Amino acid sequence: MSAQLDVAARGTRSTTRIPLRTRLRSASVWIVAAFVVLITVIALVLLTGDDESEEPLHYDSTARTGTKALVETLRDHDVDVTTTEDQEQARTAAAQPDTTLLIPTNTGALSPGDIAGLQYALRTHGNRLVLVDPGPTITEFTDRITVNDNLSPLADPEATSPPACASPIARSAGAVTTGDVEYAETKKNTDGIAACFPFTGPGVDEIDNAEVAPGSARGQVVTDSGGSVPLTVLGNPAWVTNEHIDEEGNASLVLSQLSQTQNVVVYHPTFDGSDEQSPPTTIDFVPDWFLAGVLWLIPCVLVLLLVIGRRFGPLAIEQLPVIVPAVETVHGRAALSSRSHDRDGALHTLRTGALLRIAKRLSLSPDARTPDIIARIAATTGADPGYLHHVFVTASAHTDTELTELVHQLTQIESEIP
Repeated sequence: MSAQLDVAARGTRSTTRIPLRTRLRSASVWIVAAFVVLITVIALVLLTGDDESEEPLHYDSTARTGTKALVETLRDHDVDVTTTEDQEQARTAAAQPDTTLLIPTNTGALSPGDIAGLQYALRTHGNRLVLVDPGPTITEFTDRITVNDNLSPLADPEATSPPACASPIARSAGAVTTGDVEYAETKKNTDGIAACFPFTGPGVDEIDNAEVAPGSARGQVVTDSGGSVPLTVLGNPAWVTNEHIDEEGNASLVLSQLSQTQNVVVYHPTFDGSDEQSPPTTIDFVPDWFLAGVLWLIPCVLVLLLVIGRRFGPLAIEQLPVIVPAVETVHGRAALSSRSHDRDGALHTLRTGALLRIAKRLSLSPDARTPDIIARIAATTGADPGYLHHVFVTASAHTDTELTELVHQLTQIESEIP
């Protein structure tokens, strides 16, 4: 398309070049947008990570009452730790050689059959069982140990408890923080039972519990090596929590008890009510990456709208309806055709416009056919009808030069119409 024709169609020919400073300023917007997107992605990755449990004494909880510090410390000391809430997985892991099964809480969620299954798995290789303050449910695991819950009302245990036993582990740990529950052997002088860290203080020596024989071994740590399964009861749950494990000799006592075997299984039982799940919704079937992607697109779209919106400027207010002259429509379509290099289409549009205007000048009907209009032009101007038919009908433009020449001829013929 020739430059002259392009200028005629568009009105002007732009030669403006965008300054380098403007280009850099435009690029800086995208750089800032990319930085915002990057920060958003990082935040979404952190927010959409696995949610840790907040249940007390849970192995994944980093709250004050959680036990994640204990689990990670064991792993740092080359102990193979398996954590689970699934009973079948806990039973399978407990059947491995050289293993300690730790149940830190929720022993009340286990039925007698569940306990029997776990003990059977432990007996396979003579593995150990460690319970953290099981309370009255200790009787479901053994009849050789019970809760010493009938101390004198005047009893006021000290803040810390010394070992008060010959156990090397207890003596190495030293004094530990005192809990609220003390355990004791059910029958006095039961073989295989040892107790450490008894309550000390005014009135704590007075034992009237009918289930605890006077003079029985008692303490906050009771070990039973003579039962069907080697059993250790840790009477104070604070010893294993993230908040108190580093106090006194708590860490030394607990880690020494659990690191006696190469493998440790931390089983966190769940009650039946906690296993109930609501029916899945549509959002449950949407993958996490899709939700993250949608959230990621929100700031991108906002930035894109801000960048693009600046280019349009303020809205122009114009009264409606807007009347567009037909000649402008014709020239506009011709300009679009010329820009797309559709010479025949552009020529057809220009011919049609010229014939309509000529027919109007010659007072012809709007329904007049092209041959009638050409005959009337020939009669009015004296031009050769064959030449007019060539210009208005048969001529074709294969190049910009030919199209320009035909447009010039159309204009010349139209100008001769009075």
